Amino acid sequence: MPTPINRSIRPLLLALLLLAAHAPLSGQPPAALLRQGVELGVIHDYEPALDLFGRLSTEYPGRPEGPFYRAAIHQSMMLDFESGEWQELFYADLEEAIHRALQQLRLQPEDAEARFYAGAAYAYKSAQLSRDGKYWPAYRAIQSSLDYLEPLLKEDSTWCDALLGVGTYQYWRSRITIKLSWLPFFPDRRREGIAMITRAAACAQLSPASAWSNLAWISIREKEYDRAIVWSRTGLERYPGSRFFLWPIAEAQFLKGDYSAAIGSYSNLLLSTREAPYNNGYNELVILWKMAQCHERIGENDLARSYYQEMVDCRVAEEVRGRAESKIRMAREWLAAH
Repeated sequence: MPTPINRSIRPLLLALLLLAAHAPLSGQPPAALLRQGVELGVIHDYEPALDLFGRLSTEYPGRPEGPFYRAAIHQSMMLDFESGEWQELFYADLEEAIHRALQQLRLQPEDAEARFYAGAAYAYKSAQLSRDGKYWPAYRAIQSSLDYLEPLLKEDSTWCDALLGVGTYQYWRSRITIKLSWLPFFPDRRREGIAMITRAAACAQLSPASAWSNLAWISIREKEYDRAIVWSRTGLERYPGSRFFLWPIAEAQFLKGDYSAAIGSYSNLLLSTREAPYNNGYNELVILWKMAQCHERIGENDLARSYYQEMVDCRVAEEVRGRAESKIRMAREWLAAH
């Protein structure tokens, strides 16, 4: 069983953000509508995306696409807002997608589309279970996912979305077990995983956003900050203002030590977060903390003080109060010392 995955590993989850399906066959939802819904999710227009996929779920009751993408949007909302508010809806849609995919496979066992959606749905389930700290069920879910996705790749090595899912798993499993890579059971397959995700980024048919975001966060984890910035900018050129790319570019600039650039990116992120329809305060607190550190490190203590004070004054919801306490305490300690 892999080492438990910490809930702070944003890259793995963002990698599973919006897996895009192959062009639909006859009797499936039109590719143009799927693409529209996916892109609405990337730019945070969640309600229109949910409405669209809800209609597709009703109009195509035998197909998994509608509930699958509704689950994807709900998970995107949970990641974006650092909240479990939509967890029950996420799991309900996901179970419906799995049910429909398996029903289709009972009728047509070799249906590649149904196999893909079954595998992708189990991957989403694994990611959320890991985030919830349920590591053994998460491990079983990812194994179910691979049971569907790996055979697809053996039959067709160009299947983009299977590449993305399997490559993501290969990288993060190797990253988590890196200290055990000398054992035959835990080979270091990070480079193999990155290569698979990079191939997926070049051939995704509905939206390459998942691959770009994943590669940005992987580059950060590998301390390749310039590469992370390039992937983030690729996403921002296509989806200006998307928080799914503002987060990694700001983090890469911060870790690279380019604090002036990081301040600009975090400022954009702070404005976007405050204007969002849902804000439990946690992301706002983290951004203020980062901005305070940036100003402190370039000697702008007056500005640092203002952001630390905003941290102390930041209102956070009960669901994130426990996670917020340590950062608020650090801000109070800094203010007391300065």
